[in-house]
Amino acid sequence: MSKPAEKKDLRFLVVDDQFNVRRMIQNFLRTFGYAKALEASDGAKALETLRVHRVDLVICDWNMPNMSGVELLRVLRADRHLKDLPFLMVTAETGGDVVAEAIEEKVDGYIVKPFQARTLTDKIEAILEARRTPDPVEKALEQGYHHLSLGRSEQAMLFFEQAQELAPSSPRVLLALGQALEVRQDDAAALEHYQQAVAGSKRFVKGHDRLAALYEKMGRAQKALEHLKRAVKISPRNAARQLSLGRLLIRQGRLDEGRAALERAMAIDPGNAELAQQAGEIMLAAGLNDPAAEAFHAAVALDPAMVHVFNRMGLAYRRQGLFQKAMEEYARALDLVRDDENLYYNLARAQEAAGLHREALESLKEALRLKPDFERARQLHQRIKA
Repeated sequence: MSKPAEKKDLRFLVVDDQFNVRRMIQNFLRTFGYAKALEASDGAKALETLRVHRVDLVICDWNMPNMSGVELLRVLRADRHLKDLPFLMVTAETGGDVVAEAIEEKVDGYIVKPFQARTLTDKIEAILEARRTPDPVEKALEQGYHHLSLGRSEQAMLFFEQAQELAPSSPRVLLALGQALEVRQDDAAALEHYQQAVAGSKRFVKGHDRLAALYEKMGRAQKALEHLKRAVKISPRNAARQLSLGRLLIRQGRLDEGRAALERAMAIDPGNAELAQQAGEIMLAAGLNDPAAEAFHAAVALDPAMVHVFNRMGLAYRRQGLFQKAMEEYARALDLVRDDENLYYNLARAQEAAGLHREALESLKEALRLKPDFERARQLHQRIKA
């Protein structure tokens, strides 16, 4: 148990979209001596609070509008200033996929609604104790990964081997050793360590991830797909994994399955413009033009600065001889960005190919107005006039 003086000084952030739940949790905390607590009604407001106030532990609901609990956790773990903040997830969900997703995002603990005050405070005490007295294996792994991130694979191996002495059959230790060996370009040894990791724990999702990536690098696409499917089965709510699955399936010619995986990826992380663009690019390369266009439209709706994806779509349609579709994509782009001479030039190319010479000349005039020394536009303008 923490000392009373320590409890008195700890500050919590309680995040839940229901006012009565926030009050209940704060009352539970006060009952057990935790006097300081801030609150937020969703993940976005919680993030604003965390940027301003020091917080020692976050207690956060899973399902909330604007930004869910797991989305907040993902943002925090990617922030170098907040990545180590202890995080306790509160959820009404009991499915294994939900738990797996939280664990993948490095949650410190979770409790299921409804819960009693003692359940909450016991979990808090366990999280704080684990942070105060880190496991020596975890400490060695952390130091090893720090060296690995700096490109110092030899030093990383020393710490990973130290962890292996303490926990010889730990899947996480075997995974770490495999990653260091892979950096050292010893793929055969890395593969052996990854295989040992998943043999010791069939549901070790990160082990299957690494095996899938390594098998793909080795040109063994079927084995890569096999392990990626296992990882998705264990933890399906990972957008990046679904994206990788879609890409691999499409490469093997399984277009319908691949498209479904890509659409699942976008549904899991609907606010991720970059992911939507990546999904669009994968479908576009496979000739899935209509769903690719939908993905690109979603990307631009999320981030108007990504208007270039319409240009990509227009180029693809133009190459297929689908000039009307190409012109529609360029028009969508120009609705958002009016000062891009390349868009006007490419629109003119599509218009010329469709026999719309007068319209092409108007588009080229606009391109040249924006960039008077645009030589390709000038040449095309002269050719059409001639």
